[in-house]
Amino acid sequence: MNSVDKKIKDRGTQIRIARDMAAVSITKWALPTIVLLFAGLVGSIIYIEDTAMIAIIASATSSTSMALIGILNAITGHREKEDPMTILMKEQASTIRELMKEKTKSQSIRLGDKEVSLTEGSTNIHVSDDDTVWGKEKPLKDE
Repeated sequence: MNSVDKKIKDRGTQIRIARDMAAVSITKWALPTIVLLFAGLVGSIIYIEDTAMIAIIASATSSTSMALIGILNAITGHREKEDPMTILMKEQASTIRELMKEKTKSQSIRLGDKEVSLTEGSTNIHVSDDDTVWGKEKPLKDE
């Protein structure tokens, strides 16, 4: 390992350690801060008579609390659930790759008198000249 790669690795380690230390510090003070914010909100409701001031304090308290909760959520590694279609596509990736490989082979499907064939990536549709309702049979004659 050359000196540049070693420095990059050491720097990455230092960044991870700094993030972990910040996470510990934030998590240590987040809950007491949220409790103090709401205690201040309750105190302002009791002692301040102007409802506009209470609304300002309430909005500041809630936005700060939500920011701290968001930070805690990100630190603890909680992730939102993946989209079910994304999970399905990841699970079926090998099948999809196989189907993409199969496209180059010749394939055909025959349904009654109609045939659909896939040859070397091009699609050919062969349709018989038979009646679409009666097929090869003759329509009934009126008596």
